[in-house]
Amino acid sequence: MTGTTRDLLQHPEPGDRWLVAVAHPDDESFGCGSTIAHATTRGAEVTVVCATRGEAGEPAAELPHGTDLGSVREVELRRAAGHLGVARLELLGYRDSGFDGACGPGALCSAPVDELAVVLGRLVEEIGPDVVVVLDGSDGHRDHLHVRAGMRAALAGSQGPALYEHCLPNSLLRRWLDEMRSVRPDTAYHGLDPATLGRADEDVTDVLDTTAVLDRREAAMAEHRSQTSPFDGLSADLRRAFLTADHLARVDLSDHHA
Repeated sequence: MTGTTRDLLQHPEPGDRWLVAVAHPDDESFGCGSTIAHATTRGAEVTVVCATRGEAGEPAAELPHGTDLGSVREVELRRAAGHLGVARLELLGYRDSGFDGACGPGALCSAPVDELAVVLGRLVEEIGPDVVVVLDGSDGHRDHLHVRAGMRAALAGSQGPALYEHCLPNSLLRRWLDEMRSVRPDTAYHGLDPATLGRADEDVTDVLDTTAVLDRREAAMAEHRSQTSPFDGLSADLRRAFLTADHLARVDLSDHHA
C-alpha cells in the first residue's frame, strides 16, 4: 500500500504477528474467535495466551466423578484454537478466580497487576506482536478485567504493538436484553440497567465484518462442550448480529502509565 499506512487490524497480511490474551478457555472462541480467524485466514501468525484453565467454570452438564474440569477445558481450548488457525498457544498456569468470592492462592486475581504485567511483557518482548487483543471485561468478570489491566500495564508508554480491546457495544446488548425479556420473562435479566451493559457505542473504534469466518467461529465454539454458549437460545437474527461483526476499541497507550 504505497504512500499509505496499512490498517493492521482491518488488513492483516502474512508476516504480521498478533498476540491475543484471555483469561479462560472459551474466551478465545465465545469472545474474540472471529477476530482471531479474521487475522489467521489472511496470513497473520496469532499466539493465544490463556491465563487459566477455567477450573471455576460451571459445566453445562454433570461431568463423570473425578473428572478435572481444568483438564477438560484445556483440551477444548486446544481443539478450538486449531479451528481458528492459532499458531501458538500458551497457558500461564494461574487458577481461575471464579466470578466472585475469595480468591485463593495461585488464583489469577491474587496475582498483583504488576506481576501479571511482567509475565505478559515477557511474551510481548519474545513475540514482537504488531497487534495485541484482549477482552474489555465489560461483562464484569474479574479475571477478564485483570488480564486487561495486566496488558495495559505491560504496554504502558509503549511505541510497539497496537492494543485493541474486544467489546460488545451497548446498542447490541440492549437488543439482547429486549429479547431476553421476551423469551425469558421470569429471569433476572429484566432487572439489569440497560445503560450499564457493554461498552458505550461511541468508544468503539473499529468494526470487523467477520461474516467470511463464521464457519470457523462456529466450529471453535462447538469444541467447548463443557460450557454453555452465551449465544444459545437467541433468535437467528440476533445471533448473527453477534457473530458476524466484531467490535473493538483501540487503546491510546500514551494515556496509561506503568
